[in-house]
Amino acid sequence: MQRRTFVKVIGLSAFAISSTGFKLIEENGLIKTDCATSTDMLGPFFRKNAPRRHDLTYAGNDKEIPLKVIGQVFGADCKTPLKNVEIDVWHCDHKQHYDMESDEYRCRGKIMTNENGEYWFKTFVPPPYAGRPKHIHYLIHEFDGYQELATQLYFKGDKKIKPNNWIKYRWDEKRILEIYKNAEDLSEVKLDLYLTPI
Repeated sequence: MQRRTFVKVIGLSAFAISSTGFKLIEENGLIKTDCATSTDMLGPFFRKNAPRRHDLTYAGNDKEIPLKVIGQVFGADCKTPLKNVEIDVWHCDHKQHYDMESDEYRCRGKIMTNENGEYWFKTFVPPPYAGRPKHIHYLIHEFDGYQELATQLYFKGDKKIKPNNWIKYRWDEKRILEIYKNAEDLSEVKLDLYLTPI
């Protein structure tokens, strides 16, 4: 995870603690912050032109846990929600396959944040494969002065998350999340995303 940013006083770089508790620093005239979401590998299975939709589920899959994913996207100050951010999300199907060809775009979708920077989608907890833990991919392209963000969501308690993988994949605790029951008694997980300025 890259360190981030704020404040230059009489030619000296300094840092301050914002009201959110994150460090703000200025580097080369750019405001950054250490709240920014850490990146992860894009992987070989990203596919362009996924349809805009909130429902990534499909018929014939009754093995995996139904899941609602929610969150907000924030700017460099760690607290300002960003609206109209387009997010690509994707993961493997219940047979551990990525749909790279069909018109169905199985387990893929594009979603937009609302006025409050909020997003959500409905899916299921994807299975692990090839030694990798369960995970969901995210991609936000460059947006309104912010860098592209490729990252992944992981799940607490997954035994395939091993200590020696932390260096290779740069996972951090903010992206290894607990599944909880929401007010509708549905399994839910919340991943907030913090973007880094260009």
